[in-house]
Amino acid sequence: MAKQERAEQTRQRIIEAAAAEFAEHGYAGTSLHRIVSSAGVTTGALTFHFSSKSALADAVQEAGAAATRAVVHEAAAAPGLRGALAEVLALADALRTTQSVRAAARLTREGHGTDPGWYDSWAGGLRESLERSWREERPDGGLTPVMAGSLLSHVLLGVEATSAAPDALRALTGDGPEESLAQALTALGTLLTRDTPATTRTATARTGNAD
Repeated sequence: MAKQERAEQTRQRIIEAAAAEFAEHGYAGTSLHRIVSSAGVTTGALTFHFSSKSALADAVQEAGAAATRAVVHEAAAAPGLRGALAEVLALADALRTTQSVRAAARLTREGHGTDPGWYDSWAGGLRESLERSWREERPDGGLTPVMAGSLLSHVLLGVEATSAAPDALRALTGDGPEESLAQALTALGTLLTRDTPATTRTATARTGNAD
C-alpha cells in the first residue's frame, strides 16, 4: 500500500472517530485523547493531519455536509411536494444514522465554524424542491414555498435537537422517533396539499355574520 494511501486512510479514521465524539459530546466536551484511542492512531498522527481541534471540527463539518448533500440529491428524485417531504425524511434518517451528519449539525448549532454551516448543505435544495413543486402542483391554502420551507426547516431542527434523546417525544406521541416523524410529515403533507378556499370562505362568512 502506498504511503499516501495509508495517510489518507488514517485521516479518514480520525475524521470518523471525531465525528462520533463531536456528535455525542459537542465541541467543548470532545476529547482528543478519546479520538486518538478510538481511531487507533497516535497523537502525533492526529496532529500531523490536523493542527488543532478546530481544524478537525472543520473537517468533520465538511464530511457531514458532503454526506448531507448526497442524501438531498438522492431524495430529490421524487416529484413535487412528495419529493420535498421525502427529503426531510431522508435528512431526519441521516441525523439518526450518520455520525458525520449529526456531528456537523451539532457543531453548527453550537456556533462552530462559519454560518450557515450545515444548514447550507440542505436548505437551498429543500427550497428549490418546494419552489418546483409549487409551480407543478399549485397547492391552495395561502401557503408559499418560503412559508413551507420555514416550517420544514423547523421540523428538521427539532429532529436534530432531539437526536441525542430519541425517546424524548415518546411520552407525548406514544411512538418512537421514526413513527412520530412519519406521522407528522403525513399530516404536514395533507396541510400543504388540501384545497382550502371553501374553508376560507366559511371563515369569512362567519366573520361577516359576527359583524
